[in-house]
Amino acid sequence: MFRKLIILLMAIGVYAAWKYEVPNVSAPTSVQVKSDAVEEAGETEDVATDAPRFASQYAGNDWYLLERNGDRALELIDADGAKKGFYQFETGTTYEGLILDETTRQDVERIGFDPVRSYDKGMRRYLIPDDPSFSVYAINGSYVTFFFDEHDGDKLKAVLAVDRRVEESSDGYYGDVSAEGTVANETLMRLLMNWDRQKFGLSALADYEPLLPVVRAHSENMAENNFFSHTDPEGRDPFERMNEYGLTYSFAGENLAMGQMSVFHAHWGLMNSLGHRENILKPDFSHASVGLVYNDDNSPFYTINFITPR
Repeated sequence: MFRKLIILLMAIGVYAAWKYEVPNVSAPTSVQVKSDAVEEAGETEDVATDAPRFASQYAGNDWYLLERNGDRALELIDADGAKKGFYQFETGTTYEGLILDETTRQDVERIGFDPVRSYDKGMRRYLIPDDPSFSVYAINGSYVTFFFDEHDGDKLKAVLAVDRRVEESSDGYYGDVSAEGTVANETLMRLLMNWDRQKFGLSALADYEPLLPVVRAHSENMAENNFFSHTDPEGRDPFERMNEYGLTYSFAGENLAMGQMSVFHAHWGLMNSLGHRENILKPDFSHASVGLVYNDDNSPFYTINFITPR
């Protein structure tokens, strides 16, 4: 049974010289699993040349996956080697005295960080959606996003920090939507899912190349034809689309997301929605493929298919 809940947010206010904007964000949707098996900031960084690199939405800055003292993190580094941000996710690591997987949302709110409700870019003010999966604060010259997990005691699960000047110089909500950045975000989405699966003692979801054209085609269909659903205008569900590409499987499933400000926001929106979380953390899935396409307004459409080939 498919679930579909679409929340459309519209910019309605103009104040003085500012133009207010809000992203068109849809609540992610997941499709229930199908089984054919059984009915049941600022310092210069020395980055290793072999460190995995991912193009970011911030032009002139790339994400690098680095390991320090046994803890992995993504670091946002510019062309001169200056660190401009980071994404921290490892259990037990700390930021400003906060401990990942231990500190709660209430703990964070009691500290009294300066909350951020919008990003000002030129003469436009981009409102940050009110979303229970994250909160944004201004800390030490950066915009810092705390991601929480309402299904695990509202604990702090990840920290995303971006230098204020870098964020304010990026384009709109979504920044640089280059082809390289799109592929990077597809890869990052699978990494984000796998890092959470690892915390639950689950095996990583391997990439599955035969599935890639399926997910990209559905994201493109949604972006071009302005719909958001597991069932496309031709009436095909995810499993029929897989079948048309000749894919056979023991288990399969699909998650969708649309309009989130970054791949990190999209991932934590999914993790905070029970049906999507179940797909991400389902032990029976062995592979996943992510298709990301932007529409004419640069709003992202994600299709994530999970599969256990046979």
